[in-house]
Amino acid sequence: MNAAVIVTGSEILSGRRQDLLIQPLTALLVSRGVSMNEIRVVGDDPAVLIETILELQARVEIIVVTGGLGLTPDDTTHAAVRTLQERAHAIRNPDLRNPVGSAPGVDLSFVSGARAVFFPGVPAEALAMFGEVADSLNGGASPTVEIAVFGLREAEIAGRLGDLAPLCGYLPRDMEVALIAPADREGEIRGILGEHALQGRDLNATVGALLRERGLSCAAAESCTGGLIAHLMTGLSGSSAYFLGSVVSYSNGVKSGVLGVPADLIARHGAVSREVARAMLLGVLRLTGADVAMATTGIAGPAGGTQAKPVGTVWIAAGSRESSVVREFRFPFDRERNKMIFAKTALFLLRACIRDSGIHRV
Repeated sequence: MNAAVIVTGSEILSGRRQDLLIQPLTALLVSRGVSMNEIRVVGDDPAVLIETILELQARVEIIVVTGGLGLTPDDTTHAAVRTLQERAHAIRNPDLRNPVGSAPGVDLSFVSGARAVFFPGVPAEALAMFGEVADSLNGGASPTVEIAVFGLREAEIAGRLGDLAPLCGYLPRDMEVALIAPADREGEIRGILGEHALQGRDLNATVGALLRERGLSCAAAESCTGGLIAHLMTGLSGSSAYFLGSVVSYSNGVKSGVLGVPADLIARHGAVSREVARAMLLGVLRLTGADVAMATTGIAGPAGGTQAKPVGTVWIAAGSRESSVVREFRFPFDRERNKMIFAKTALFLLRACIRDSGIHRV
């Protein structure tokens, strides 16, 4: 079974907006055993959309169209659909449910046997709707499962999976990868990816579940992440059961005055150092009474780097008073992505520390 994706939007062609749907849609199609023939980006012109669909329906079985679909009768897609019904005798099937928005999707069947499904251009709506109909596009495909992966890029995941790689779809999500994999190969894939394959829907949910399971309370001392760890952890409903709080010790004065990091320690080793990261960890554990904690101190950029400590350098400490780990990492991203990878690496390090050390509440 083969497919094509059509993205409509003059603002994409002009460079005013970036497409956010091509990669996730194609990844989901591939994971369901559908071969991708081509991807087209066209402007908001019903005539162009009609001719593109008529051309493609003669040689592909599935056409996925996004953009130009709204609630008003004069929207680009509705005009094209009416013409396709008249000109190509396309049959309009029941509308596709929109679980997160107002505009339903359109489902057309052609005499050639091709099927065209139309979704809004809003990524959250299109992906939620596509998830509901994806399994019906290729009835012979094996069921799939989503595995959250952290610490490996898409190419690295594919390299480790080898012959299994073409059976999977790869969706990047905030420095993680959602791997869409055959359900009957999940155990094998998890075995190959090891600690990088997470148990929850993402890294934050995985760490939250581990803290609940072990009965542990958690806190954070954040410098370069500026409260992002706290933001991630409190994004989960019920996180108050295990997350106590975070100290954003951005200045050296707060590191010393609130967390108790000795000023001479900062002077000797610098704020971005193993010694300061560990002192921040011990300080927030003492201050909050948490069972475990994380501490981050680094250089998110774009300024502030040196030859010895370039932009992207971060020291992360994680663990308890009795058992902790402190590690240096260097990442190549811009400020926003560096902050996210710093925060998530802290979560990943805490997970490893808890599991490897067997930390639990007595």
